[in-house]
This record gives sequence, C-alpha cells and structure tokens, in this order.
Amino acid sequence: MSEYMVGKNVEIWNEGNSQTITFVVTDACNLRCKYCYITHKSSEKKMDYETGKKFIDYILSADINFPNSVVLEFIGGEPLLEIDLIDRLSDYFKIRAFEIDHPWYWNYRFNICTNGVNYSNSKVQEYIAKNKDKLSLSITIDGTKTKHDLQRVFPDGSGSYDQISGNIEIWKSQFRANTKVTFAHADLCYLQESIISLWEMGIHDISANVVFENVWEYDDDLVFEKQMILLADYIIENNLHNQYRCSLFDDNIGGFYGLNDLTSTSCGAGKMIAVGNDGKIYPCIRFRSYSLNNKDEWCIGDVNSGIDMEKVRPFMTATYALQSDSECLECPVAWGCSFCQGFCYDESPDSTNFYRAKYICKMHKARVRANDYYFSKLLNIYGIKKDFNGRDTQRLYFLLSDDHVDYCSVSNSSNSETLMSSNDILQGLKFCRKDFFRPIFVHSSKKFTYSHDDAYNDYTIFHMVPAKFYEESKTLKECMLIFDKQSVYLPIYGLISCMLNVNSNDICLLNELVSVLLEKSSRINLNILDVERTFNNAVYKSQLEKIMLNLVKYHEAGISKEVNLITDLCYIDDFDNCKAGNRSFVYAPDSKIYVCSAFYGKDKIDSVGDAYIGIKGTFNKEMYKNSRRPICSNCDSYQCLGCIYINVKTTREINVPPSFQCKKSHIEREISNLYRLKIEKEGLTEIGYDDPIVKILENVKIGYYTV
Repeated sequence: MSEYMVGKNVEIWNEGNSQTITFVVTDACNLRCKYCYITHKSSEKKMDYETGKKFIDYILSADINFPNSVVLEFIGGEPLLEIDLIDRLSDYFKIRAFEIDHPWYWNYRFNICTNGVNYSNSKVQEYIAKNKDKLSLSITIDGTKTKHDLQRVFPDGSGSYDQISGNIEIWKSQFRANTKVTFAHADLCYLQESIISLWEMGIHDISANVVFENVWEYDDDLVFEKQMILLADYIIENNLHNQYRCSLFDDNIGGFYGLNDLTSTSCGAGKMIAVGNDGKIYPCIRFRSYSLNNKDEWCIGDVNSGIDMEKVRPFMTATYALQSDSECLECPVAWGCSFCQGFCYDESPDSTNFYRAKYICKMHKARVRANDYYFSKLLNIYGIKKDFNGRDTQRLYFLLSDDHVDYCSVSNSSNSETLMSSNDILQGLKFCRKDFFRPIFVHSSKKFTYSHDDAYNDYTIFHMVPAKFYEESKTLKECMLIFDKQSVYLPIYGLISCMLNVNSNDICLLNELVSVLLEKSSRINLNILDVERTFNNAVYKSQLEKIMLNLVKYHEAGISKEVNLITDLCYIDDFDNCKAGNRSFVYAPDSKIYVCSAFYGKDKIDSVGDAYIGIKGTFNKEMYKNSRRPICSNCDSYQCLGCIYINVKTTREINVPPSFQCKKSHIEREISNLYRLKIEKEGLTEIGYDDPIVKILENVKIGYYTV
C-alpha cells in the first residue's frame, strides 16, 4: 500500500497543541479583497509598541494554565505594513521570555500571513533573516491570474497577481511554500485550474476553503462538486496523490457526530487570545468590530486589567451539541462541517455564541461527495485505502440476489435466484453518493455471480461474500468473508475481520466453531441466527464462557483477538447494531428500498422508497432511533444485535424487543464483564437483572405487570 498526501491535513507545528496569541498590528490594508471578512478597514488604527509590550508582559506573567508552547501571530489588515513594530515586539518577547526563564523561551513560533505585496521590502527581508528558524510565513495567492485578480485587488480595482507572483521565487527559497485559497460564488469555476497552477508553481501545501457568508446561489454546490471531481481526476490520472496537499480533500470529513464529538466545537475561539491595536483583548479577531456587521464587539479584557475569565466562560462551554440545531446534529455528514463562531455570533438573532449559521451547508455536502469520489478512485485505481475516521455512516445493503448470504439475525430462506440488474446497481450507487450512504454489496449464498463494471470505480463498495467464494473474492478491494459451520474449516488464514453465522439450533457448536476461526482471523463478528423463545440460554452462556477464556489466553500471550459479543463492550459506549430504518436500509432485487432484509425476504413488508426517488417523505425514521426504544434506552448492553424484525413479529412494535432477546444480550454482557476483569480492565456496573424492563417498572405501581 502506498501513502497519500492529497487528503491529509497540512502539517501544523507542535500538532496544533500550542497556545495561539494574535496581535492585530493594524486595521489598514493595501488590498481590497472582495471576499475579505474584515469589512471595516481603517488606515488610522495601528498598534503602538507600548500596547504590544504591555500585552507580552501580561501573557508572560498571567496566572493562566497555558500550554508549554506558543504561536505568536501577527495579523492585520496587512501585517507587513507594520514590519518595524512586528520586529520590535518579536525581539521584546524573546528577550523577556529569556529573562524570566519562561517555558516559551525557545518553544515558540512567529506566524505571519501576508498578501505578499511588500514581501521584497528590505525591512521584511531583514526580519525574515533574523527569525527564519522560528518563523512561519505564508503568502496568499489564489491560483491563476484570472482567479486571483477577480478577488484580490488594489483600492483602484486593479489586480495584484503580477506584483505578488514576482515575490514567489524568493519566498519559496526561504520557506516550505504554503498558501491559503478562498473561493466564493464568482470564482468557483476556476477551482481546478487554480489549485493545479499553484502546485505547478511549486506551492505544495494548499489550505483552501469556501466562504462562510451568505453568498451562495442556486447550483453553486454542483459547480463546486464538479470542479473538485475534475481536480480529483487530474490527481488520479497524473499519479499526484502523494506529491501535494490540498485541504479540500480530507480523509476525516463525513459521518455522524459521535458522543465524544459533541463535546468539542468547530474552532478555537475563546481558547485563542487576540489583542487589538487599542489594547482590548478578544476571544478571536472575528469578535472585533472590524469584522462584525450586525453585533457589538465581544471583548474579554484589556492589556491593563488582563483577561476577565468570567467573560471567557461562554467559550469554555460552547460545543457542537449546544451550538447546533437538530438538522446539524442528525446530519449524516456532520463531521468536518466547520463554522466560524465569530461570524455565527454576528448572524445570530439573539446576540449569542450558542448559534450556528448554516449558509455553508450545501457546499459542505458537495465537498463530502467529491471526497468520496476521490477516495473511491484512489482505492480502485491504486489500491490505497483512506484512513478510517471511525465515525458512523449511513449504510445501504445491496441484495445482489434473492438468495443472498445471511448477514443479520434473521436467516434468508429464499430459493429465488433473481439478480439485481446492472442498471439498478448503478442507480443505487448514485443514490448512495447523493444521500451519503455507504454501499454494501451482499452476495449470493449459492453462486458467485458478481461482475465488476468500470463505472463502479467511482465508488467505495464494501462486499459481504460467503467464505466458500474466497478465491473469487480476492479481486475485491474491500470485503468481509462470511463463514458458517461448514466453511470455518476451509484453509483460509490471515484475516483481519470476518463474520460467523451460527444458527440458534447449533449453539452447542459455538465454541468449537469460534475456536477454529480465531486461528484464522483477528476479529469475528458473531451472528446468532433465528433466536426464538426456546433459545437455550444455559448452553449459550456455557459456550460464551469457553470462548471468553480462550480470548484471555490470546490476550496473555500478547495476541490481539476480538469476538464482537464479548470484546466490543471494552470500547463502545453506545449501541452499534444494524440501525435498520434509521441509518441502515436494504436495496432489493425488485428495485425497492426496505427497512431491512427480513422485511423484504420474509413478508414483503412495505418498501420505504427506491433508488430513483429516494426514501419516502412519509417514512417515519423517528420510530427507528435508539432514543425511541424505551427498553433499550435503559440498557448498557451495547453489543446487543437486537433485530427489529424479531421485535415486530414478537411484540408487534418495532422499538420494543422481546424478553428472550434481552436475556440473550445480558448473558453476553455478563461474559464481557468477566473478560474485562480477567484482562485487568475496569468492570461494568453490577446489575441484578437480565431484562432491562425492570428499570422501567421500578416506579410503576399499578397493574399486573408491576415489580
């Protein structure tokens, strides 16, 4: 496997764990960039040396728990207009930090982002020579002359490209060249050629973004997506994926928010400290009046009295969970959708930081689709898998044949060999791209009928294949083999992960089958089929205990082995089941979409849409959420593979599981707890029941079903 750079974030000094201190040395600028967020420039407002000196004295002596490294950022306006001041403040910081033996002495960086107009100035060059080993300096150049001059203009409206491009060669000789490119409505059509032109200029690292403001017009997202796809094709066709970086491609975006994600937020406002040229201190420069159009500035102190930590508290508590509405919190590609807290405050109807402007929504979704295209091409052309970001995604299971292999709790008894048509497959893949589903191809249990189409190279497809077709599946890029009691004995070794189907009637064979398969795979996703009221809990518990002891032996030998129903509770903190009807659906050979395979194969329960029109607007996804499951919400048996089809057939309700399913999952919980204790990991909370419905009934005092 080769590595890739296009799709990796641009490297940041000290991995971004440093304190950022920003000096607004001037509000003046020698350009009038049309997309600039600093809307109130002023040539009169400049920082004096004493103000900057006071701020340095304060931050070096403040009783604040700062990190052990710092980035001092000089910004404007155009910061190089005040190079003399920057030079004096840089010297003062170095000398003062040395004098008081501060941890930041030698553990600092200076950072300047300039428009490049004054880069060749002799004083600028002297400053660079003096501080080069501790200085990061980037010039903003937007790409081609046409794109650059469309936005980055002088006060008289003339373009700045010719003057700035003349400074690029000397800049490249002094620094690893990186630049920041911004796109707005008027210049989206130049995206591909602009990024390519920057790479060809020798600028290898490009941070690019679209503006957050309300500038987007109808179909701008389609233009954005098309331009990114054209750029992706250029990268793939010219084998450039490991030569450059462009932050528009990011292997970490997409997927639902996880529980841990919700405790963070999009930017560092509040954690950063910015001082204005008048000595006022802000949580970020975007809370200064020069970049606000609707609200009063948000000041948290000044250089004379320091930071008022009471005014910082709102930023300490700002999180995705509190700044986002339900649409954002439940978005299937929420992760990586960034926002500027200062801009959101300026746009908020209630003058609050607990608000999120969403003008960028459709542009982020276009970016995610284009990223999916790029990483799919990278996988299918070069065999390079992107790093897995670990976040949950929507899944669409393509039943390629009516006699598909079992992959969930209800076995497939169909004898029909009807296949999904190639046209329907392609339409299903288009639906997945548009609506952010991960396509999973479920193969026939009887024949290997799959035929690869070159059009599939545009998509990242995961395959679920019977283990008996191991040889035929070797050409598939992403594949999970599914074993049963016959195929576990096949001579297949070195698997990372696989699935094992065991019918509830064969539960007495469970330990034997798992033991054989553990020699061949690092992880087994154990799937017990067709659990009913007569399920033998005692035998099941005994078999799981034997498997658990075997896993402990592997652990003691330093060998990593996992069996989902036992080991997953060591690291998951929420239900990780099929999520059918909410984040998971089935696409059947009849061209329709169903809640799950059993809804299609067993009773032909009504479809919920198709790949041409999508999920029906009348379909109630709310009923399928974990939060709407009264018994499950009182349970921490997160490894449970509870089946909504079994729920419906037994209790008549999608969201209410039968007691035999709950008792089975609590046996797994008990064995998992024993495993945790034996490998010296903290045990689970002790409980005195095997059916979580007792938690509901604790406060019920009426009726024959009271506790």
